[in-house]
Amino acid sequence: LALQELLNGVFSRLTQLIRAQRGTIDKYMGDCVMAFWGAPVETPDHAALAVRAAIDMSHIVRTINEEHRAQGLPEIGIGIGLNSGTMCVGDMGSDIRRSYTVIGDAVNLGSRLEGLSKVYGVDMVVSESTHRLVAGQAWQELDKVRVKGKEQAVTIYYPMGPEREQSDALQEELARWRAVLIAYRMQNWDDAQSTVDQLLKAHPDKFLYQLYAERIAAMRLLPFDPAWDGATNFETK
Repeated sequence: LALQELLNGVFSRLTQLIRAQRGTIDKYMGDCVMAFWGAPVETPDHAALAVRAAIDMSHIVRTINEEHRAQGLPEIGIGIGLNSGTMCVGDMGSDIRRSYTVIGDAVNLGSRLEGLSKVYGVDMVVSESTHRLVAGQAWQELDKVRVKGKEQAVTIYYPMGPEREQSDALQEELARWRAVLIAYRMQNWDDAQSTVDQLLKAHPDKFLYQLYAERIAAMRLLPFDPAWDGATNFETK
């Protein structure tokens, strides 16, 4: 009963944020809520609204955890996957029960990206298709990934806030990070390690930089691979 009350309280607050950004709630699955934009009412700025809702949800979870700490309740984590694309939408199910939902490859990729949030130590992972549709947002590229069931690699991102609000320090950090990714994908391990070490010195607790430092240390032991496309392959859902 306590878990039920906790989930209902969290879902209520997350749902309010999704609805405020004109999202449609699809379903609740265990401790997961699924939502989509652009139906039943066409929404031209669906990607920007989805990103705004995801950022708001991330913020409210921090507030919830502050409340939980004060009440002696367990803290909760959040992982969000965002993807944009063509999908089928409508009433689907059986003669006995149907629900208004979406299906398709674009939906499946969004689900896969949600599962990658823990891998990169972030609370949301945004696909390149959503990234392209959102103007005025600063981004940190996380990786190129090839998820289970997809042959083509997808570039994934994390939103860093409005571009107009970015400090010089953050702009410099993101520029250094882009240099890491360029060197990493060229298999130039010395340059990649040198620059990621600089980032870790300034941001020792940032999981993304720790992750790449470990990757670089492992991959520099391997011979140069001219066929490698720089993508990370994930075989699990």
